[in-house]
Formats: sequence, C-alpha cells, structure tokens
Amino acid sequence: MKEANWTQVSEFILLGFSEQWELQIILFWLFLLIYLLTLIGNVSMIVLIQTDSLRHSPMYFFLSNLSFTDICCSSSITPRFLYDLFVGSKVISFNACATQMWFFAIFATTECYLLAAMAYDRFVAICNPLLYPVTMTKNICLQLLAGCYLAGVVTAIALTSGTFSLSFCGPNEVSSYFCDIPPLLRLSCSNNYISKIMDKENYTTMNEFILLGLTDRPELQIPLFVIFLWIYAVSLVGNLGMVVLIGIDSRLHTPMYFFLCHLSFVDFCYSTVITPKMLVNFVADVNVISFSECAVQFYLFGSCAGIEGFLLAAMAYDRYNAICNPLLYKAIMSWKVCAYLVIASFLAGFINAAIHTYFTFQLQFCDSNIINHFFCDTPPLLALSCSDIHINLIIIFVFATFNELSCLLTILVSYSYILSAILRISTSEGRHRAFSTCASHLLAVTIFFGTILFMYLRPSSSHSMDQDKIVSVFYTVMIPMLNPLIYSLRNREVKDAVKKAVGRKIF
Repeated sequence: MKEANWTQVSEFILLGFSEQWELQIILFWLFLLIYLLTLIGNVSMIVLIQTDSLRHSPMYFFLSNLSFTDICCSSSITPRFLYDLFVGSKVISFNACATQMWFFAIFATTECYLLAAMAYDRFVAICNPLLYPVTMTKNICLQLLAGCYLAGVVTAIALTSGTFSLSFCGPNEVSSYFCDIPPLLRLSCSNNYISKIMDKENYTTMNEFILLGLTDRPELQIPLFVIFLWIYAVSLVGNLGMVVLIGIDSRLHTPMYFFLCHLSFVDFCYSTVITPKMLVNFVADVNVISFSECAVQFYLFGSCAGIEGFLLAAMAYDRYNAICNPLLYKAIMSWKVCAYLVIASFLAGFINAAIHTYFTFQLQFCDSNIINHFFCDTPPLLALSCSDIHINLIIIFVFATFNELSCLLTILVSYSYILSAILRISTSEGRHRAFSTCASHLLAVTIFFGTILFMYLRPSSSHSMDQDKIVSVFYTVMIPMLNPLIYSLRNREVKDAVKKAVGRKIF
C-alpha cells in the first residue's frame, strides 16, 4: 500500500444554531428553561408514580420508564449544547462525539419501543379487560421493558459502530448542535479513502473463494461423503418427521411442542444451509464458492444459529411457567404469546445475522481467497481480510456476548426456579415426572450453547482453524441430527405419537 497525505480527525466542531453572541445568550437561557422544565416534569412524574399506590399499574409503570427515558434522552444532548452556547467553545472530541451519539440512539430507540409497548398495554386493557390482569402481569411488563432497552442498545451499537468505523480525514465542522448521523456521514471520506491509500496495481476484489474443506486427503473424501450424507439424511427425516408428527397429532398441540416444531424446522434449515455444499465439495475437483453465495450462506447460517438460541430460551421460559405456575400456565402461555415469542426469536436471528453479514462482507479481501474451512464462517473470513478488522471483532464480541448471555440468563434463571419447584414436590414420582419434561431441553441447551461458547468466545490466541473445523462439524451437522433424537427418545408423548402414526410399536 502507498501512504497518502491524510489525517484522521481527532475532534469535531459543532456549528450549532448561530455564530452571533447575543443570540447565543438568548438561546442559552431559553434552552436552559426548557431543560429544567423537562427534568422537573419527568422526575416529578416518576416520584408521583412511585409514591402513589393508585398509580402502580402497567400503564403507569411504562409511563414512569418513559419519563426516565425522556430525562436520559434530553440529558445526552442538552447539557453539552448549553455548555457550547455559554462558553462559546464548540469543540467535541472524537470519543465524546461517539459517546453522545451512542447514548442518544439508545434512549431515542428505547422510547419508540416503549410507546409501542404502551399501545399494546392499552389494547389489552380495552379489548380484553377480563384477561388484562393475567395478560399484563408484572413479569410480562418487565420483559417488555427489557426488550425495549435491549432493542435500544443493539440499535445504538449498530449505528454508532457503523458511523464511527468510517474515516473522517477532511473538514471537521458538524452542521448540527450535536453528533447526529446525517451531518457526520456528509463529513466522511470513506468513499474515496480506500482508493487513496490502496495501491491500485496490487488490489483486486475477490469474486470467489476456495473452501479447503475438512481434509485434502483424497482417500478420505468418499468415506466422509458417505458419513455426512447419512447424517444429513437422518437430520432431514428426524426434523421434518418431528414437524409433521406435531402437526398431525392433536395431543402435541401444546406450547412446548409448538416451540419444538419450530426448533425442528430451524434445525432442518440450519443443516441444509451447510451440509449440501459440503457434500458437493467432497466429490468436486475444485471447491469454489462465489462471493455472493458465500455471503448468502453466511447470512442464513447466522440467522438459523441466532434463532435456535432464542428459541431454546423461549422453551426454557415455557417450562418455567408449566412447572412453577401450572394454574396460570394456559393463560400466560396463550397461543398469541407463543406466536410473539417465536416471531421475536426469528426477528432477533435475522437482525443479528444481517449486522454480522454487512460488517464482514464490506471488508476488503485482496490477497488470498482460500478459506481454511468447509463453509463461510466468521473467523476464517476475518483471517483473509486485508482491512482493519478491529470494529468487526468488537461487534462479534458485543453481539455474541449479548445474545449468549441474554439466552443463557433466561435459561439459567428459569431452571433455577424450576429446580426449586421440583425440590418442593413431596413425592419422588412427582419430582421425576416434573424433571422428565425438562431433561431433553436441558440436554439440547447444554450441547448447543457449550459448542457455541467454545467456538466464538475463546481468546483469539487460542484459535486453531483445524480445531475450529472439528467443533464446527459438531454444531452445524451433528446438533441438527441429535435434537430430534433427544426429544423423541426421551419423551413418552412423542414416542406414543410415533406409535400411533406408524401403527406399530417401534420404541
């Protein structure tokens, strides 16, 4: 690469509303008054709701949090703005600008989701008044609130990392009174930054990759092809069979099997995204995959992996309600709630995969195109990139940590309550029956999250591509095959449904 005459901006100048000193003083007092009214009004609302027992209802719970969000949203912008008006210094450092944008994006996004949650609360209160106390329980309200804040944090991370991964090497005057996305994008020089610092003679854009696969030994290709073809066939039959079985047997039309049906469908997709291409590569002379095919495989794999994790968390929540709240189980886990949980799992998986795919495939691949793996996964692709990947590593760590911890915390908290409830059962038969409904799910959770955590949250210094490939085989090929076996061999209702479906005893 050739070096160019450019410097990275270390600070910005916020132009604000006006350069006139007299007008700035007037604006200072005007916005100070507005800010004080905002603080007094919202703090008073929070205190009033907390101190008045008549206001301890879901509507005022959301209103209290909306007031808190308004305070934070205003406080992320106004104090800095007032300081600039009073002092006349409009300089803000690069890090302070990024921090301001991050906090503003969190609370602005959270407020939007809170308003949507408040609309849902009013819908339930007016359209289903008799079920309102059961539907809008304290736990449901807390989960909606947590979802609002999580959506705000995820959105802010994506927007801030995407904006401040750009290069700012020219003017540093932001045509606004705070660090907002549109004026910052107008300052970015990233569109021509690469062409200025990259040696054009040595730079080519990759239009295809070569997958090295599991092994380069010819004598192993055919045996591996047969083994993985058999595994894939078992996975297809098991997962599609589970979907069909749950669909045709009315005894399995319960929330637990509703989630299991979707888990089987995701496992089917999960396996199909990876295995067919791997099987083709075993018998092909050259294991080539185009850039666009690699991106599609990467996105679909990321979606399925994310969806499966959130579905397993939803299944843990279902088991918690079934064992710890049996009398309210049908009211809490209604079909509408189950549908919402499944939709949320799919949306979370799709959004998570879209973010990772975007940031991975906007990197430059200008040297080798040989991927030391059997599919397009994050670590081998980052190893090929000639771009700065520190933003990608941060995004991977933040999102992987957030997704895994949110799912695992849901599962661990649910099972801690479940274990406590089981231990309170007086008879050993009752304890065994209660635990048997959770054993299959607990085994599936342990296998899935154990391999994912081992794969993606290890220190980079301990990564070995050959070791990664072996682990990847387990969670991309083996887990989709094992899940239907785990849920069928350890579940009497599924075994009875199979007997009924085939008309003879198999188990």
